[in-house]
Amino acid sequence: MFVDGSHAYDYVLSDTDRALDLVDAGGIIVWHDYGVWEGVTRALEEIEAQRRPGLKHIKGTSLVFWRNDEKRGAPR
Repeated sequence: MFVDGSHAYDYVLSDTDRALDLVDAGGIIVWHDYGVWEGVTRALEEIEAQRRPGLKHIKGTSLVFWRNDEKRGAPR
């Protein structure tokens, strides 16, 4: 799933919650505009700090990804 909607903090949180609910085991979520838009960056960093899903920034890009590990499931 590719998340590239509104760059507003609240929308990123909402889009992320929806994505985490929808992605199947083994699926991947990719977010765009990390490090570019304050709302995206703040929301993703807050999610990682609070839920610890294991978000990974792809160095040299504005992309962050997460893989839904079957054993772990989606973080809530």
